[in-house]
Amino acid sequence: MAGAKGLIRAIAGTIWIYSYLSLGAFMAVAALPGLFLARWGWGLDVGPAWAGEAAFLLDAFVGLYWSIVGFFTFGLALMVVLPLVRGLFLLLGWKPHTGALPIHSFRMWHWYNQNGLVFLFNTVFGRFARLTNVYNWYLRAMGAKIGKNVVFNTQHVYDLDLISVGDNTVIGANASILGHVGEKGKLVREKVVIGDRCTIGQYTNIFPGVTLGDNCHVGAMSLVPKGTTLDSNAIYGGVPVRKIRDLQPGDKVTSTDVSATTGSPKAA
Repeated sequence: MAGAKGLIRAIAGTIWIYSYLSLGAFMAVAALPGLFLARWGWGLDVGPAWAGEAAFLLDAFVGLYWSIVGFFTFGLALMVVLPLVRGLFLLLGWKPHTGALPIHSFRMWHWYNQNGLVFLFNTVFGRFARLTNVYNWYLRAMGAKIGKNVVFNTQHVYDLDLISVGDNTVIGANASILGHVGEKGKLVREKVVIGDRCTIGQYTNIFPGVTLGDNCHVGAMSLVPKGTTLDSNAIYGGVPVRKIRDLQPGDKVTSTDVSATTGSPKAA
């Protein structure tokens, strides 16, 4: 029995091989428009024959330019291809499990499939897409609930099917929002809910099960532990976060409030 369990664990631990192979296929599909664009650019003969070496350099410049445009075309195509693939997974019933499940388990399969899509995009093109309106569309297409006028200055957002962000919220540069964490040999996935008019400072880490009330602001480089609930109308900061002060009606949050983890907590 122990040997059979060990074999199952070993096989389950190789799921990533399938993920890499399938992700390679999805990337190839998305790369086709950019490839054709680059090929077209390299086929242009813009330099006059009499110009000699200068004509060669001009042709090379044009080819390189359209190759770079092709890369951005590839990234935009990924933002269409990956949601379509996710939709296919859902039609097949491949929906990631919420809660806890053993890491060395075939039940991890669906999470590998969908989070692999997110990881692929974040690594290849996320840095270029963030801060754009089309990025918010992509996040919604991948399962996240994103309100109006939300600013995402980070690509480090995972488990999108568990992420909810309210209206007029700003996510700072390179902040990390995770819907999963590894605990004692298990993968634990829980929702992350961020309310309206919130601010997440740069490089802040938000872990699974976190809830931020409306008008809640977290300073830069803070850490919000798993399962934490932060009050509405308040400023937090630190590692782990602590309340720095409550906001009274009419109070305005300044850049200083969310630019650092330090502050003077209001006396109880």
